[in-house]
Amino acid sequence: MKTEAAPVRSEGKLLLAALGCAVVHHYLFYEKTWGVSFPLFVLLFYVYYYWAVREKRELRLEPSMALAVPVLLLSFTYAVHSNLLLLVLNALAVPLLIVAHTTWHMSEGRLRTPFIFRLLDQVFVQTLRYVPQPVVVAFRAVSFKMKAGRSQELIKVLIGLIVSIPLLLAVVALLASADSIFDRTLARLPELTSGLQLGLTLFRALWIACIATGLFAYVRGLLQPKPWPSRAAAEEDVAAGSTTPATASAAVVTPSAAVPRIDATVAATILVVLNAVYLLFAFVQFSYFFGGGAAELPEGITYASYARKGFAELVVVTLINLTVLMIMLYGVKRPGLAGWRFLRALLGVLVFCTGIMLSSAYLRLSMYEEAYGYTVARLLVHAFMIFLLVLFVLALVKLWRERLPLFRCYAAVTVTAYVIVNYFGIDAAVARGNIQRYEATGRIDTAYLGGLGYEVVPLLLELKRKHPDAEGVDKALQSFQSRIESGKPASWTEFNWSEWRAAKALEEA
Repeated sequence: MKTEAAPVRSEGKLLLAALGCAVVHHYLFYEKTWGVSFPLFVLLFYVYYYWAVREKRELRLEPSMALAVPVLLLSFTYAVHSNLLLLVLNALAVPLLIVAHTTWHMSEGRLRTPFIFRLLDQVFVQTLRYVPQPVVVAFRAVSFKMKAGRSQELIKVLIGLIVSIPLLLAVVALLASADSIFDRTLARLPELTSGLQLGLTLFRALWIACIATGLFAYVRGLLQPKPWPSRAAAEEDVAAGSTTPATASAAVVTPSAAVPRIDATVAATILVVLNAVYLLFAFVQFSYFFGGGAAELPEGITYASYARKGFAELVVVTLINLTVLMIMLYGVKRPGLAGWRFLRALLGVLVFCTGIMLSSAYLRLSMYEEAYGYTVARLLVHAFMIFLLVLFVLALVKLWRERLPLFRCYAAVTVTAYVIVNYFGIDAAVARGNIQRYEATGRIDTAYLGGLGYEVVPLLLELKRKHPDAEGVDKALQSFQSRIESGKPASWTEFNWSEWRAAKALEEA
């Protein structure tokens, strides 16, 4: 009996702790906007997680802890920033990074399957396996505290209640029809229970139950996952005679044997043709953008229209080149030493020409912004092009240092770049660019600025002080004032530093 009680008690504690986290989640988020509540719950989740796995994985500095840094930084954006687009993306990015961090943490030292497969397995297999478990744990806890006879009696009582429901409805209907006073009494029951708000109470209970079940099932799946079949297990099955050697070899086929590879000559031919076109394009770009050839543009075409027409196409070609580069690095049969050097040289030319394309696209977008102004989308595209350039530089390093774990570097660069974009202050940067453009040209789209995050308010107030006659600034500030008043925090959990600073600046103005 003692051997069975231990797992029941441990699961019971895990479920009770998940229920406590769910109650806190309801308090922090129910009918409230996300603010400081978001990082607080992320911290609470980590307390729950490390408490749950303390016997299997102790808390110490290890490689997987690196993912906890972007998780915490991105969660704190809800307390310090107000860019709606990034906050929506962070609602997806933070849970994804938490899953990646905890999965990596629990599987560190026994990495046998590709990481993406372990992520999918943890979310869609291991977690879903334990979703019904809270009901089982609760029933076991009740039956464990009762004697066997009492447990059976409780089940009989529940069966009796279920069977009596239709009979009870029929009897009540007949009695109400027979006695008008009894009917009036029944009619008053909803009035007597209206203050209970039964529907709202059930919704809140369901909220807490769903969050508790999700937390419990996820952590339980991390603690006791169903193992993946391994090569060792397959070999043991062969030795035991449960499978044939042919079946076992099919189960442990390596990815390299299953994926067809491109012949090196075919790959070299493709690269020679592409590079010839790209070198011609690079020559044209140097003549227009880098060689001072503004006077040579065709008649009737301005630099702004020239930039707008070609920017998207250049970004698409850059993405195509990145795909080609990955295929050439991982999908080509390795030739001899001389042939591989030739391929690397061709790939180096491809990276060089792609760098010129990115520079051309960057300059085109800059000219387009000078003509039409700065927006969040255009600034994000600037950041995306810099990000692509970093990916190509890493690929170029991979050509000469083959031991470089390229995909891990790409993952690290992606997470780092996304965190930098969140803390760069993109709304404030857009406002500064448009204000500088106004001081140079006298044109500014204040209606657009009025729809950005609260970081823009101090900059608009400064513009109003410097240029009191700037058109539309007062209207934009009134828009921010109305947003602050209509969305005034009802609880400390909704606190946001950017909104608080904007409200204070408007009060002092």
